[in-house]
Amino acid sequence: MRRKSDLPDRQRAPDDLFELCAASRVAKAGSFSAAVRLLGVEVSTVTRAVQRIEGRLGTHLFRRSTHGLSTTEAGRVYAAHAMRWLAEEDAVRERLETARNAGRGSLRVTVPVFVAERVLPAVVDRFLAAEPAAEPAAEPAATLDVHASDDFRDLVRDGYDLAIRLGPLSDSTLRCRRVTGFGRRVYAAPSFLARHRRPRHPRDLAALPCLIYGSGTTPASWTLRRASGERERVAVHGPLRSNNLGLLTTLAVQGLGVARLPDWAVRDAMRDGRLVAVLRSWWHELESERGALHALHPSDPGKDRLRRSFLAALEAVAAG
Repeated sequence: MRRKSDLPDRQRAPDDLFELCAASRVAKAGSFSAAVRLLGVEVSTVTRAVQRIEGRLGTHLFRRSTHGLSTTEAGRVYAAHAMRWLAEEDAVRERLETARNAGRGSLRVTVPVFVAERVLPAVVDRFLAAEPAAEPAAEPAATLDVHASDDFRDLVRDGYDLAIRLGPLSDSTLRCRRVTGFGRRVYAAPSFLARHRRPRHPRDLAALPCLIYGSGTTPASWTLRRASGERERVAVHGPLRSNNLGLLTTLAVQGLGVARLPDWAVRDAMRDGRLVAVLRSWWHELESERGALHALHPSDPGKDRLRRSFLAALEAVAAG
């Protein structure tokens, strides 16, 4: 069991693991000086580690004399315990390292419902195809645990490895990565336009029922821009506000109101004519104004490879 390479830093901040290493090395080598050479630390570091153990146990682990050092009965019992514990520690570290490098294990992901329903099937297919298959009786291959919710979950408290989120993000200690940007345009159903006057200018939206993405009670407004740079911000009102894109898209198709939606969310409805674009000359967006899918995650190096593989699949699907 090699520990020299991973222990030099422990002489500056001794811990329980180092104490176990120190006691087992002294017992196995039969001297403090030999243990010091094996561990690569100062003599005083090993001496203090053994003294702390003896103080907690209330007994001596070693007998010191002019003829050398011998292990007491308590020392032999403790050294055997330490060796078993360290062997298990090595086995667990090797298992986790192998799993991390091989991309095995489970990735817990929380995503908006609409993304889960419309985007994730293709992402999951790519992700699983990119990961190595498990051999019979081997460790499980990479797996996904997907939670679909339009509410923002606490990743640390709820134990998620990754979150995919739409729209602006609040300040956070989580690590953040922009996955892809998208345009947002104004759409309506032909049945809605048959009953209402088609908007010609953003100001016309103030008089129309609008389906609003978001939550809360803050007054809603949409900012639209021409390619020339002309900009108009209009307060919008309507029968529904929701953070569920699927619900907004469905109600827009049913003719309940005008909706400002991501272009990727309405491809099918646009293709078959269930929705049509309005205010076509007001589609320009500055890069800073574009919507975006973001990936957030806590710091956990053990999940880095799985996260990279999942996000690579997501980016490929979004780009397609």
